[in-house]
Amino acid sequence: MPPVFELTVAKETLGFSAAHFLTLRGHVCERLHGHNYRIGATVTGPIDPATGFVVDFAVLKQALRTIADRMDHRLLVPGANPELTIRTEGERLVIDYLTPNWLVVPTAHVCLLPVRQTTAEYLAGYAAGEVWAAVKAAGATMTALAVDIEESHGQGATCRLDGRPD
Repeated sequence: MPPVFELTVAKETLGFSAAHFLTLRGHVCERLHGHNYRIGATVTGPIDPATGFVVDFAVLKQALRTIADRMDHRLLVPGANPELTIRTEGERLVIDYLTPNWLVVPTAHVCLLPVRQTTAEYLAGYAAGEVWAAVKAAGATMTALAVDIEESHGQGATCRLDGRPD
């Protein structure tokens, strides 16, 4: 059986600060609050004999940096949340949740994500899909990917994709 290799990127510089809320009525995290997040990834697969890499560190770091930059200093809004009605009015994003106009934010301050909640778990799942696509597009022969989203030191979630079809 050929060896399997894992390549990990988890750097302090791969972080972002963002605000979010959860639609869990009465839960403390329903209120708007923020975190200093970190994002990292582990890629599993065979070494490409032409390059000597499973994936080039630079490719993986760029994929993670792209996600972090998209979310940095933004309000993370769960665009697939059935409890929210989200609309754009000029340069404002209006969110109806418990009341009409529950939250109104400049659209330039928002990162609208295709997730049901902005929990660490859903953010890790979203990021894993994005990283998988970017790394595969760069020609990596990975067989699995794990993306970690840490919302504070020692507290986070991991999404693992195994043998994802292209």
